[in-house]
Amino acid sequence: MSPDGIPANLNLAADTFDPVRFFSGKFVAQGMFVDRFGSVQRRFAAEIDCRANDNQTELHEAFIYDNGETENRIWVITKNEDGSYIAHTEDVAGHAIGEVDGPVFKLRYDFFLKMFGRRVKVRFNDIMVRQTDTTILNRAKVSKFGLLLGELVITFTKSA
Repeated sequence: MSPDGIPANLNLAADTFDPVRFFSGKFVAQGMFVDRFGSVQRRFAAEIDCRANDNQTELHEAFIYDNGETENRIWVITKNEDGSYIAHTEDVAGHAIGEVDGPVFKLRYDFFLKMFGRRVKVRFNDIMVRQTDTTILNRAKVSKFGLLLGELVITFTKSA
């Protein structure tokens, strides 16, 4: 413990977050969706297998939800020459647009979310913060017509 009470072994990541380099290998994720009234609507866990090369990574996600439902999704994240990022998965309208600021990766996109037995187009504003060399905290605000529907909170951890 340091003199100011902060654990000495905290080891927060200090360098710039590169999502393509970070998302390589296997991860586990845990999260929840909280509606705009503060009620937890859904909890989930996921296993993620990432395959990266120089400027692109492919994330193969396998989700299980608290009601037993399962879902699989493949994301492809590409780093552009100007340092920006684009990402895509089948449920995204067009491409997600990303930018990095130190340990923070921001990603904005329109997503076709399964709601009420149909696919509803909503806006995601993701903020991923690289906490350590093995952990990311992610908060995504989900909105429709500019109105907040809720927030998605996820922790990604590299598997050993």
